[in-house]
Amino acid sequence: MPHTQRSYTAEFEGYRFRLDAENVSRLKGLPDFEGREEPAVAEEFLRARAETWADALAAAGAAPAEFDVHLDPHERRAHLQRGEIVIFRAEI
Repeated sequence: MPHTQRSYTAEFEGYRFRLDAENVSRLKGLPDFEGREEPAVAEEFLRARAETWADALAAAGAAPAEFDVHLDPHERRAHLQRGEIVIFRAEI
């Protein structure tokens, strides 16, 4: 049975965060998350941060919407994007 790559989402007060398969792989390569398996690692990562990210986006004036989460393992930052535009950067 082939492995299907999937994305994971978490939502808080209308802000929806999506982590695709490529970024899940990056997450699993970070020291704090090494050796952890899907779907738990992705779901827990998003769930633990959704409220903080939603609050930060609201404070910055961003309306509730869907945001793609792109991880930069070198900077240890999550870039919250709408399309190609980075709306917010957060430490991970």
